[in-house]
Amino acid sequence: MNYDFNWPYAHGFSLSSGDIKQVNSDFKVEESLPEVPSGEGEHLWVTIEKDGQNTAWVARQLANWASVGQRAVSYAGLKDRHALTEQTFSVHLPGKSSPAIDSLQIDGVRVVSSARHHRKLKTGQLIGNRFQIRVRNCSVNLDQIRQNWERICQQGVPNYFGPQRFGHGGQNVKKAVDWLVAGAKVPRHNESIYLSSVRSYLFNQLLASRVVDGSWAALIDNDFAQFSEGKAGFYCESPEQNDIDRCNAGQLSPSASLPGLSKDEFLSLDQRESKVLQDYSDILEALKVRKVMRHFRKLRVIPENPSFENVATDPVFSFFLPAGSFATSVLREMFFFSSTAEAKDWNE
Repeated sequence: MNYDFNWPYAHGFSLSSGDIKQVNSDFKVEESLPEVPSGEGEHLWVTIEKDGQNTAWVARQLANWASVGQRAVSYAGLKDRHALTEQTFSVHLPGKSSPAIDSLQIDGVRVVSSARHHRKLKTGQLIGNRFQIRVRNCSVNLDQIRQNWERICQQGVPNYFGPQRFGHGGQNVKKAVDWLVAGAKVPRHNESIYLSSVRSYLFNQLLASRVVDGSWAALIDNDFAQFSEGKAGFYCESPEQNDIDRCNAGQLSPSASLPGLSKDEFLSLDQRESKVLQDYSDILEALKVRKVMRHFRKLRVIPENPSFENVATDPVFSFFLPAGSFATSVLREMFFFSSTAEAKDWNE
């Protein structure tokens, strides 16, 4: 089976060429967590700024510094290597004193702060990320780019999973299908990566169908409407005017499935999505056999607290996205980037 990763665009802009990550500081990321360390407890939370280093490697260096096993170090999520990123790690130190922070010397890493806390930092414990992205060598004039940006900030963009979710050339999706459908053996530690990849691909297919028919930002019959914050929501068998108004105001968003087993009784929603995904029935069945549960994801994401400025004729975009949304999905509505830039490991 062939897999198409060229998802349709929503706004119809004339895309500009552009270069990103010419230097790491062109792509800045700062994570937002739901709590701050209390100053007491057996976990040391260390916030660092890393320049050109990947998250897992930094975690190993922290383990070596604190003389603990690698499992004693945790973080909320991966951050891009080819960027200037600020993120927090927690180091479990039960019954131990904190090592001297000034002895923490890691190439490309600067300590921002540190404090003890009574809880570890868990994977996924993330509100979202603040981005500042500079795009160089644009082929469309800045006034038009600014207008396009203003429209995106008002209307949002399709909440596609970014290319980093699928692996280089989409290999993670292909390996997932070989494993789930054809029975190929894969390393156990890769199973969750492959499941995430193939479900993300199926979600993007569902979203793409809504982009094509123009309903990606609108509530339609039998949608599951999600609130702008969090994952909670409610079914709209037939959206009322108040629901439509709140959707237009960005307070609600239509959603689609991350496919899997469903416990609900809203069969019409399943039937609609099953029709879009009819060519992937073997994958859908394999997900159910493995008892992977169905979840929902918003079809639209709107950049929060956005700003736009010019730096030496280059546009610089600043905005916040909730956890799970991709800056690449925002920028792709305005730019196409070189394959070299896209090949870099974007872990947001």
